[in-house]
Amino acid sequence: MPNDETAGSQMALALLFEQQPEILKKPVQAIHMAITGGIQNKTQRLAFNAMLKHALEEHAKNPGVNVDSYSISRVELMRIIDYTSPNRKHLKDALLQMQKLTVQWDFLQQDGDAMWASCVLLPFVGFDRDRVYYSYSPQIKPMLFDSKIYARLDLRIQRTFKLDSSAALYEWVNRFRTNPSKLTNEMIWEDWRWVIYGEVNEKSVLNEFKLFKREKLKPAIKEINEKSDLTIELIENKDGGRSVKYLQFRVEEKSIFRIEAPADSGEKAEWETRLEEMGIGVRDRKKIMSAYSTAVIEATWRFTMTRVADKSQTAIKNIGAYMKRALEGKFAPESAEPAPAAAGQDVKSMREIQSNFTRHRTSEAEAMFKEMPADDRDAVIAEYNELQTNSATRIPEEVEKQGARFMVPLYSWLAVRHWGEPTPQDIFQFAIESGAISVNKQQ
Repeated sequence: MPNDETAGSQMALALLFEQQPEILKKPVQAIHMAITGGIQNKTQRLAFNAMLKHALEEHAKNPGVNVDSYSISRVELMRIIDYTSPNRKHLKDALLQMQKLTVQWDFLQQDGDAMWASCVLLPFVGFDRDRVYYSYSPQIKPMLFDSKIYARLDLRIQRTFKLDSSAALYEWVNRFRTNPSKLTNEMIWEDWRWVIYGEVNEKSVLNEFKLFKREKLKPAIKEINEKSDLTIELIENKDGGRSVKYLQFRVEEKSIFRIEAPADSGEKAEWETRLEEMGIGVRDRKKIMSAYSTAVIEATWRFTMTRVADKSQTAIKNIGAYMKRALEGKFAPESAEPAPAAAGQDVKSMREIQSNFTRHRTSEAEAMFKEMPADDRDAVIAEYNELQTNSATRIPEEVEKQGARFMVPLYSWLAVRHWGEPTPQDIFQFAIESGAISVNKQQ
């Protein structure tokens, strides 16, 4: 028989080459939830995810349209959750049981504009011969459909698990796969028991950590490491005492699933990371890196981040999607291939001049910011962060995390704050000084 490592490699190859990903962009508030009205099994978890994926897709097709209920093909739902039994009553009973489950949303309460709420997991569910009908609480729907922070969850991986605890733990740790520290949040071990298993009564053997670890944690970790695209490691913290108090997980993507950086270009590896941080998936990143030069990608990235920082226009909800559209549409002037100049033509397009002016002003603002005393820099960052409605664009407190993707938009904002919106005279003077416009004196 094949050993665990061989079986894991075969599973990884199947995931990479034999199946198409089934991605659910699941809001972190829904990932970070804890069941309070019973135990949620794997079938119910997968069914909830399948229904949410379908509802999100319908919502994307008709943005702004208020829909009270959704429906999904019964056959499609059964396929997604890997339900092969000919007895449909078991599926019906599993979904009906979900109406008895209550849930605390956003258990962590630490991401973005966190919202805490408790409600029934599935307020309405109905069946007919071909379809399953369902709805969500109207108070919760904005959190599900308008969330700006989400994790990409591959449902084909989640349904390979046999254990309920594996499906739950994978969903939680998957969100941390791109964390620079490779670490999940740290919680007391009873909270981990709650989110991956459920509430227990005072007589349960799972009230003892060593039994919870043996019965639930270790089997789940083993199955995730064998069958998924992740390798996870349990970290126990005894907090100075003899008993384990806190748990945390180290999460790493298996090397076969990583995008290998080009051997001849560290610059491309850096752009891979930036695109991933913007929420752009593996396939789209590969397409971008093969189709565009790093110069074009950088120009478009600067254009995108400047647009994100522009509070006079409608907020960008999905930065990664906007970046892809900007590349396809060549929105960034400097990213377009230069056209041959006409004879005697010495005036560049106004759009390019404006772009160069903005870049010049941003560079000046960056230099000004770096010359400020530390207290003044902190005050500028605090003022800027107060204006950000999207937590993904706020400047981190840790200096080592204040990379270009955070700071370039701040410099653009600081330039406008300090010098005001550019006037036509400002841009014209810049064009003359930079040589974009030649001023010929009449003889």
